[in-house]
Amino acid sequence: SDIGKPYDPKTGTGVIGKNYCYHITPVVTGFFKEKFNSAMGAGSLGTTLDDFNNDNFDHSDLDFIHGGSITMKQLGKRPINENAAPKGTPTWGKEFKQKSIEYFNRSIPVTSQGTSLPHRNNYLSLDPTYKDAYGNPLMRLTYDFTEHDHKLHDFISERCAEILHEMGAEKVETRELTEHFDIVPAHNDHITGGVIMGENPETSALNNYLQMWDMDNVFVIGASAFPHNGGYNPTGTVGALAYRAAEGILKFRDKDGQLVKAKDSSRA
Repeated sequence: SDIGKPYDPKTGTGVIGKNYCYHITPVVTGFFKEKFNSAMGAGSLGTTLDDFNNDNFDHSDLDFIHGGSITMKQLGKRPINENAAPKGTPTWGKEFKQKSIEYFNRSIPVTSQGTSLPHRNNYLSLDPTYKDAYGNPLMRLTYDFTEHDHKLHDFISERCAEILHEMGAEKVETRELTEHFDIVPAHNDHITGGVIMGENPETSALNNYLQMWDMDNVFVIGASAFPHNGGYNPTGTVGALAYRAAEGILKFRDKDGQLVKAKDSSRA
C-alpha cells in the first residue's frame, strides 16, 4: 500500500514491520503417583500467579527485565493434544499406550506467558521473491530468540518446577527453549507488533487512537499496535484498544476528516 515507511534493521529507521514480538511460553509438566480427574474443565478455568511478572519481584541479581504470569489451567484433557508421557517414552507402540493411559489423569502442566521484548533484528517485511495469486509480495518474518528470551524462560521455568515439586510430583520435566526459533511446533499464537503505536511519527506507525500518522482515515485494530508483548494474554488489551480506536474514529468523523491531534490523544 506504500503507507508508512518500511522498517530497515540496518539503519533502524522506518516504522512498518518493526517491533515484532512473540510470547515466551515456559511449560513444565509434573507427573504424579496419585490419580485425579483432569478430564473435566473449561477454557477459562484456572489460577494465575502474578508474583514473577513485570516488576513484582526483585531483579537485583538477575540479568533480565520483566517476567511472566504463571498459570495452571484446567481445560479438560484432549486425548492427542495433551497426551503427556515422561521423557524417553516411545512415541508409538505398546509402551507409549501404557504410559499415555497411566499419566492421562496423573499429569499437570504449569505454564507461563512471558514478556517478549523488541529486537532490531526481529521484524516483518515484504518478501522479495514469493508472491500471492494476485502478484503481491507475501509477508516475510525475520525472527529469532534473544539472549534475554532464554534467560527469562529459564528463570520462570524454574519457578514453575518449584510449584510442581511442592505439589508432590514424582517427576518434573521442563520443555526447553530451542537455541533458535522454529515455527513448528508453535508455542503460542500471541504475536504482536509490526504497526506499533506511539507519540512520535518517526518511531511509530499509529497514534494512541490506532490512527495512522501517514494516512489519517486509516485505523489499524489489533495486537500489531503493541510496542512489545507483556506477561499476559493480549486479548483484553486488544479489546481495550478497539474501544480506544472507536473513540478516535468518532473524533475524526466529528472533525470533518482531520487527524486526531496528539493533544486530544494524550490520555492513552
